[in-house]
Amino acid sequence: MRRLTTAVVLGAAVLGLLSLNPGPALADGMDCGFGPPRSSWVETSVTVAERGHDTSVMTSTTRVGVPRDWPGAAALLGDGSAVGCLLPDGGTPSVTMSADGTEVVVQSTQESRLDLYDIQGGGESAGLWSSRESGGTRLVALLPAFGAMPPGLAGARWRTVAVKTPESRVRTVTPLPSEVLPGGTYVWRDGAAPPRVEVVLPLSARAAFQRWTELRGQDVLTVATYLGFALPYLLLAGLLVLLRRRSADRDERVLIRITLGALVMITAVETVLVVGALTGTLFLAGVFHVPDTLAILVVAAPLCLAVWGLARTGLRRGGPMLAGAVLAVAAGLALLAAQALYAEPWGPLWVASAVATALLLTGAAWAIAVRAARVRGRTPRAVRVLLCWSVPGLALLTLAYVAHAAVVGLRTTGFLPGAATSPFFLLRGLSYLMWPLVVLLLLLLLRLHGRRTDSVGPSAVWLLVFLFVVGTIRWFNTYAGMPFSLAGLVGLAALPLLLRLTRRAEVADPGVSRRRLAMIVDEYRDLEQREKGLRRRWAAGEIDDAEHTKEIGPVADRIRRLRMEIGLDPDREDGLSPLDVALSRGPGVSWWANARLAARYASYVGAPAAVFLIWATWSTDSRGHDGWLDRLTDPNGFYGLAGDLIGGLLIWPVAGFVLGALWRRLPGRRGYLKGVVPVLAYAAATGAHAVLNNVIGQAPVRGSLVRVLLLFLVLTVVAVLMDARTLQTRPGGLASRLTPVAVVYRLGTAGSGIALIVAQAAAILGLWSQLRNGIDITSQVDTSAQAPISADAQVLMGRVDR
Repeated sequence: MRRLTTAVVLGAAVLGLLSLNPGPALADGMDCGFGPPRSSWVETSVTVAERGHDTSVMTSTTRVGVPRDWPGAAALLGDGSAVGCLLPDGGTPSVTMSADGTEVVVQSTQESRLDLYDIQGGGESAGLWSSRESGGTRLVALLPAFGAMPPGLAGARWRTVAVKTPESRVRTVTPLPSEVLPGGTYVWRDGAAPPRVEVVLPLSARAAFQRWTELRGQDVLTVATYLGFALPYLLLAGLLVLLRRRSADRDERVLIRITLGALVMITAVETVLVVGALTGTLFLAGVFHVPDTLAILVVAAPLCLAVWGLARTGLRRGGPMLAGAVLAVAAGLALLAAQALYAEPWGPLWVASAVATALLLTGAAWAIAVRAARVRGRTPRAVRVLLCWSVPGLALLTLAYVAHAAVVGLRTTGFLPGAATSPFFLLRGLSYLMWPLVVLLLLLLLRLHGRRTDSVGPSAVWLLVFLFVVGTIRWFNTYAGMPFSLAGLVGLAALPLLLRLTRRAEVADPGVSRRRLAMIVDEYRDLEQREKGLRRRWAAGEIDDAEHTKEIGPVADRIRRLRMEIGLDPDREDGLSPLDVALSRGPGVSWWANARLAARYASYVGAPAAVFLIWATWSTDSRGHDGWLDRLTDPNGFYGLAGDLIGGLLIWPVAGFVLGALWRRLPGRRGYLKGVVPVLAYAAATGAHAVLNNVIGQAPVRGSLVRVLLLFLVLTVVAVLMDARTLQTRPGGLASRLTPVAVVYRLGTAGSGIALIVAQAAAILGLWSQLRNGIDITSQVDTSAQAPISADAQVLMGRVDR
């Protein structure tokens, strides 16, 4: 009995070793039903290359020729039922006859994505080829890793076997190839049996890094995700703390404290996630709904504090509003408790807590905005109008986000995703869309500075820099699988550097109104023309010295009086003219007035650009989707579309506001030159993102040039309108406003107007070439930012989804 047991064990071991033999194995001929053909040939090739956004693809193409008289040939030409005798399952086979009609040729192409994160020993197959990753290398071999050689290939002649690796350097190749061609192509020819081809490819540095971050660097990836999102906010918080220490204005200190609270609310959920993931307590806390409770409290705290502050400022119905906020928070916590105790899975209560949290977030954003706006008295009319439109829009956005997540989750997986049931993961997604609240708070802070001073101080300049970066530059991106806020950091460095390199002294206040200065400019220009005419006539001998002195004397005296009226050197030794003073100062009495006017102009001028940008972004995105309807099938699609919509609408007034605020510091004696500095800063930020993606071989970023050209066009038109407003001497339509600036720019003659026309034509030509060659503008929000979270968080999400 013992001998029989030993024999059975040894037999099983031998069979197991044979099953692990990498050599080719033929399937049972009875599975085919036709038997192998008397003669056949095989040509097969495989290509391993990278495609798109960090995706390695193995593409296999196989051609098999069998005699026309083979019993399975009729089935091939008929319904194709005999294809399984010659080729593995999958692919799109095609059957044709040879030119002489003696053979039937079957061809199939199959593609398989190569995963960087599979377990050791696993792999992918495509046609007759297989691939697996092991120890930082990828092994590509002939014959599938799971399954056997198709039975119809028994005795086939292997005419050509080729492996193509155009982007990788091969480490080892076995057996010795018959031919090595350029471009990493290895060929084996005329084999009586299938060669045991094995090609070992080292992973690229980027692929190895991605694999490490996914399999071994979860903590690093979690921290990087947090820093990629929160780093610009943390830098802004540091600036605000510094300003609060230096400020002696009580109102400014209160507003800074409110802004810091908003930044804490936006970054709190991501902070909880990174702390829970690094400490390994996230799953255990999720079992008791601790993250969801913290998420509701994160929104509840600023909501109640802001409403309490409104009640203290004397806002009507402040007390009832505070009581309503407390009751709403209590209702949200009660719904969460009911969800934890509710037995029926996926009932209405599972979505109710997320809906309540979304509405609480809307209320918190409204309360923070109103409280910040009422730091000095009543809420400004502009803020009231903005909130009348934005608050209902934010409420609809949050509810639509929950509804979309629920519908897509149930349709694709049959389960409700975390964004529809968990307040924690809902707020994590919505926190990436809360930057317009930061823009509003920065504008209110700048409003306090604008009331105190007529010139932009150093602290106001830094606030403008952060406003420009937050409002116009997409800062969160992914590079080789690792998120980083490169674009935002480059923007924070580029704009101050350009302002420092091109800094010019502000022209002194002329001490007269804008209209009076415009009238002086108009009269001064006529007097200068008369003066030049008299000098030209005197030089030509048309008038004598006495007559020249008699006629030019009153003109020169009037010029001196006009220059003295606006504080210029009467002898014109300073090199400035009233026109230079007017265009350098801008149409506003202060930098704040210039900023408001430029923001209004940019909103009007940027409306067509916003429509074009949103259309182009929603038509196709960086992932290759064909339209917004297709993107809505993705769980993060609504989140990405909402970010594109907000960014497409907000970029223009924010850029116009920054242009107007820095108007008196920007170089150029004509307005259209002043937009060069912010455009260059924007180009440096978005260009850094595109350049790094191309350098590391990631998916190329398209659309950066389009965004830069659109911003240049909009800011140039805004600057021309600002100059036209500066030189306007009487009320009238658009034609009467543009006439003075057309004269100043000397359109139609050799002058600065030619440079304006050439620059605008070049920008329009660049946009036209982009449209002609096909446009692909990357999404404003990087939806991949939602995917890379730690394994602990993924387990928690799996518990929530089930």
